[in-house]
Amino acid sequence: MDSLFWAANILRAGHTLLKRLNNLRRDAFLVGLPYLHPMKNIAFGAIYFVFFPVFLLAQPIIKGEWSATPFPDQVVQLTWTHPTLQNNEQISNAVIQKPVSAAIPVTGSTAQWKALGLDVKPIGNGIEVISGKISIKLSRAFDSGHIRGLQFSMPGNAPWLGGGERALPMVRNGQRISLYNGPAYGYGEGQNQLNYSVPFIMTIGGYGLFFDNPSKGYIDFGKTTNSTLEAAFESGSLTVYIIPGATPAEILKKFSTLTGRQPLPPRWALGNFVSRFGYYSQQQAEEVVSRMKKDGFPMDAIIIDLFWFGDSIQHTLGNLDWNKPKWPAPEKMIQGFAKSNIKTILITEPFTIEGTKEYNSSVPHLATDISGKPYHLTQFYFGKGGIIDLFRKPAQDWFWQFYKRQSDIGVAGWWGDLGEPEHHPQDVMHNMSDLGIKRKMSANEVHNIYGHFWSQMVFENWKKDYPDKRSFFLNRAGYAGSQRFSIFPWTGDVGRNWSGFRAQLPILQSMSLSGVPFIHSDAGGFAMTDVADPELYTRWLQFAAYSPIFRPHGSALEHLTPSGTISLPSEPTFWDNKTKERALKLINDRYHLLPYNYTMAWEHLTFGKPLIRPMVFEQTGDSNLIKATDQYMWGSSLLVAPVLEPEATTRKLYLPYGKWYRFHDLSVMEGGQWIEEKTSMERIPVFAKGGSFVPYWEKKQFTSTTDYNWKDTLAIRYYPGHSLDNYYLYDDDGSTPNAETKLEQHQSITFTSNIQKGVLTIKGNYTNWPPMLKRVLKFQIPAGALKNVLGAGETDKFDITVNGMPYMGQILKFDSRQDVWMNLYLVTDGLSLEIKVVKN
Repeated sequence: MDSLFWAANILRAGHTLLKRLNNLRRDAFLVGLPYLHPMKNIAFGAIYFVFFPVFLLAQPIIKGEWSATPFPDQVVQLTWTHPTLQNNEQISNAVIQKPVSAAIPVTGSTAQWKALGLDVKPIGNGIEVISGKISIKLSRAFDSGHIRGLQFSMPGNAPWLGGGERALPMVRNGQRISLYNGPAYGYGEGQNQLNYSVPFIMTIGGYGLFFDNPSKGYIDFGKTTNSTLEAAFESGSLTVYIIPGATPAEILKKFSTLTGRQPLPPRWALGNFVSRFGYYSQQQAEEVVSRMKKDGFPMDAIIIDLFWFGDSIQHTLGNLDWNKPKWPAPEKMIQGFAKSNIKTILITEPFTIEGTKEYNSSVPHLATDISGKPYHLTQFYFGKGGIIDLFRKPAQDWFWQFYKRQSDIGVAGWWGDLGEPEHHPQDVMHNMSDLGIKRKMSANEVHNIYGHFWSQMVFENWKKDYPDKRSFFLNRAGYAGSQRFSIFPWTGDVGRNWSGFRAQLPILQSMSLSGVPFIHSDAGGFAMTDVADPELYTRWLQFAAYSPIFRPHGSALEHLTPSGTISLPSEPTFWDNKTKERALKLINDRYHLLPYNYTMAWEHLTFGKPLIRPMVFEQTGDSNLIKATDQYMWGSSLLVAPVLEPEATTRKLYLPYGKWYRFHDLSVMEGGQWIEEKTSMERIPVFAKGGSFVPYWEKKQFTSTTDYNWKDTLAIRYYPGHSLDNYYLYDDDGSTPNAETKLEQHQSITFTSNIQKGVLTIKGNYTNWPPMLKRVLKFQIPAGALKNVLGAGETDKFDITVNGMPYMGQILKFDSRQDVWMNLYLVTDGLSLEIKVVKN
């Protein structure tokens, strides 16, 4: 009996020690420390070898229960729990799609699953989901007491993508990413943790995974254990959605249906923003706008940073009203901007600091400590104070009153800063009673979804109080599904250097694949610098012209600028004449593309497509596409290759199979090859896809997007080529909420083209057209390229018909030069549209 007693105690001790080692290993992951693998540490290694046999005998296997629920499009929700699992509430409201049925037992192949085109069955301690030829193996779930997680097998070398903001290579294989929203001032390439995590990932191998858990966690893509993907969290429901799809486009369409899509933005959001950190006074803001006007820059909005409510950066959060000595007549200023069609956007933060105007009134609405007293932040950069508990309805109502006060005098949009939250000690407690949860939850449990609830608060209150206006909320943190609250996130306080610039390519593409379509960066860079680099500024703005939001923004603190740095304005009007000239051209180029960019916003709402699309987005068969991660598709038609190195004279890029037109001169390149494209400071390489259509706003001089009229003549540029894709024009008044659902308030056409046997056929399928609306569409076709694709010689003639009748407009001579457009003016009424160009 004594020997049995000692054996039992040894087993028990071994199990305890190994469990603690295991917890330490996983906790190191969770907080971002290096992985403490026993085999890589002598002390841990010795203990590991001594107790490993004991561990095998003594390690208990937690008998958990699996729940499997089918959703539309063969999406499956899997949840694991066990009787003693603690703190497993689901606080996320990311998923808005309804399931096909209640949970189906996981007992092996069943007729219920097969009827859905799936097979969901147990394998060991996990589950296998089979969709067509794709097998997804969830090998096990675990609960260490400190964290809980899921492990998947990673067969083969299929690339993994997504996970939100990371200044890392886009392909995640071999990475471990932290799921914890956090700022990184002056960051560049290699920054793992940034402001906006999204626990949604996908593999080119045919499926996506959405871990619907907003607590602090990580995802390990085989870095720790080869061929094992592991996701773990400190708290919350252990729920994952398996989303099968042949391409990233198909997977993202299903994910965006599951969690919601971004509403149409106000059209002005696609224009040029005037912004910096920051304008000190009303006089300064008005002078900057006046100078931009004088230099001919179109503008649609001005963003006013934190000096609107205080003279300093610190000790002012919580004033929540104008600093009248510096801003004596804000309503007059806002109205003056509005007369020039310039919208005003103000910043807010979810913190209040002692001594500010509204600190005392905020106290009942602040998050608390464990005893229930308002939590007192003592190590916060902006001052001592508290954080608003935005999970509570009374706190939301209190905060919203300050938004409404300014919106009522004309503020058109809002900026939410520090919403990660930037300073969020783990012992801060939040009241979740409005979500039906009785216990208070700690900061780490709710941190990643705090910004999401803030966005929801602004969106829903705006919709209630301003039902005739679309909302605009610029922010830098959120969660899966936040996009449905009309958010326009930027990538945080990036370094004003080439490394910070290059870091934007993987960040914007990864966020686009994470369901967040209007991600953008502080164009030109944000952080303070000791050198003005006009080349970097120009290249960054050239890139930003083909991004969802165009907003040059950076530190220009003048009298607050530290020694060794310079005050460097972000507005192009303050740069040298050559830089200013280039900036004006590229901003005008962006305004030319307004109807194309606006159509992309509709494409996201309709199909779940992002505006920035990685090269591999819609096809995975060409292995070069996953390598070409420093370029992207801007919508379906335009390929953009930013110049990312100083003094570059060439730019290597990949053209997929098909014909590609240089956007600036219409010369044609054959795809399926890597090319070295010559560069100049005047532009970056942009190519139009053969067979594509680009709606184009023809205007010599722009002032703002308000000049655009959705009933005026509009150019439709067609780039001849063989394509099976659909291309779109969507238009409305740019301001009415949900205009896409109102038949008389929007127009939409699907364009297709076909070239065969010397005949070009262009068709327009009207999916909606307001009754009685007649609009002139000016179809533009490169004359020389048309000859080439139709196989015409110099003396060949062409017949043009529109809806079967000879084209009666001005007969234009075909020109073999590549850069000459053939123009066809057509009055369309929404009934039929077919253009044929026939070689005789």
